[in-house]
Amino acid sequence: MVDLLATAEALVDPLPRGERQSLLVRWADRLQRQSETLAQLITRSTGKPIRLSRNEVERGIGTVRGTVTAMERLRPESITLDAAGSAEIHHVPLGPVLAITPFNFPFNLAIHKLAPAIAAGCPVIWKPSPQAPGVAEFALEQLKHADSPDGLVQIAHLHNDQVAAMVQDNRLAVLSFTGSQKVGHHLQRLTTRAKVMLELGGNAAVILHQLDDPVAVARQIALGACANAGQVCISVQRIFVPVSRPEWITALVDAFNAIPSGDPFNDTTINGPVISEDAKTRIHDLLVRYRTQNGRILCGGMWSDRILAPTLIGDLPAIAPGVYDTEAFAPLASIHLYDDIDGAIHLAELTPFGLQCGLYTHDEAVIRKAFAAINVGTLVINDIPTRRDDRLPYGGMKDSGVGREGTLNTVLDYTQPKVLWHTA
Repeated sequence: MVDLLATAEALVDPLPRGERQSLLVRWADRLQRQSETLAQLITRSTGKPIRLSRNEVERGIGTVRGTVTAMERLRPESITLDAAGSAEIHHVPLGPVLAITPFNFPFNLAIHKLAPAIAAGCPVIWKPSPQAPGVAEFALEQLKHADSPDGLVQIAHLHNDQVAAMVQDNRLAVLSFTGSQKVGHHLQRLTTRAKVMLELGGNAAVILHQLDDPVAVARQIALGACANAGQVCISVQRIFVPVSRPEWITALVDAFNAIPSGDPFNDTTINGPVISEDAKTRIHDLLVRYRTQNGRILCGGMWSDRILAPTLIGDLPAIAPGVYDTEAFAPLASIHLYDDIDGAIHLAELTPFGLQCGLYTHDEAVIRKAFAAINVGTLVINDIPTRRDDRLPYGGMKDSGVGREGTLNTVLDYTQPKVLWHTA
C-alpha cells in the first residue's frame, strides 16, 4: 500500500493562511454549483430522503464557509510582557489527520473534519463509509477542481487492520472518528501519539414538562425520531411524559402516524429505508426484545422492505436493557411516564450516553436543575434534541465521545500554540 502518511507529512501547512481560505471558498463555490448532483448521489448511496440530502448538502457548504470565517482565530496573537519583552502566539498545524466518517451524513460530517483540517494546514487521510464511497469521491473531485494541492486530502478505503496500524503510527497527529462506540473506543486504546476526537452516538431523551401547543411539539418529536429512518446520533429515542397528561401521548401517536414514509426520491418523504439488511435484522431483534419486556407498540412496528413504519412503544421500564443503554438508529422511540419532574430528570440522565437532551418547560428553576444534573454536550430548551447549529461546539460526554466539532471550535483543535518570545 502507498505510504499515505509520508505523502501527508510532506504537505503539512502547504499554503499560507490566506491561500487556504481562498481554497475553501473556491471549494464551497464549486460544491454550491453541484449541490443537486451531490444530493442525488447521497440519496442513491444511502437511501436518505432527497429533501434531507439537499439539506445536508446546504449545511455542508455552510460548514465550509463558516470555517473560512473561523480562520480569523488562527491569526497570531501579540502579547506585551512588560519588562520581560513581548511575544507572538502562533497556531501551527498538528500534522496529518485520519478522518473516519459514517454513512448517515456522508458529506456534512466529513466536511466537519476536512474543512477545519485544511484551514489549520493539516493534510487529511479520509476513510469514508463503505456505503457511500461515491459521495467522498465526488467531494474530493470538487476540491481538486478548486486547485487543491495533490495529496492534501487522500481518500483511503482502509481495512480494519490498516486503520489499526495507522493509529499506532507516530506520524499520525489526529484521529477524528465518527461511528460506533465499540469501534471508537477500540481505536482510542490503540492510538499512540495522535490526538483523539470521537463522536460515538447517543440515546437522546426529551422531557415534556410544560407545553403551550402539544400537537406542534408532538410533530417536532416525531420528526426528530423518524427523519432519515432515525439514523441520526441525536435522534429522539426516549420521551418522558407526565402521568397526568395522557392526551400528550395521543398527540404523539397521531404525529408518528402522520410522518411520510416511503420512496426516498419522493420530495415529501421523511422516513426512508434503513441502510442495510443487517440494520433491519438488528432493529427487528431490538423490537422483539422490547416485546419480551412487556413493551406495547402504540403505532408502527411494521416493515415494508427496509422501511420501518414510525414506531412508538409504551409500557417499557425507563431503565430496561436495550432502552436506556442502546442507540436504536431506527425510526422508533419509547414513551415513559413520570410523576414529578425531578424523577424525569433523573431517568433522562440514566444512560451511558451523553450527547444531547431536550426539555420543554418555562420554569427557569427546572431548566437550571436539568442543566446541572443531565450530563450531555447540549441541553436544548423548548425544542427537540435533534438540532445542531454548526457555530456551536457539538459533541458529548460519557460514552458519547471525546472532543467537540463545530466551525468555531474545531479550527483551533487541529493546531497547537507556538510562541515567538522577544525578551527585553
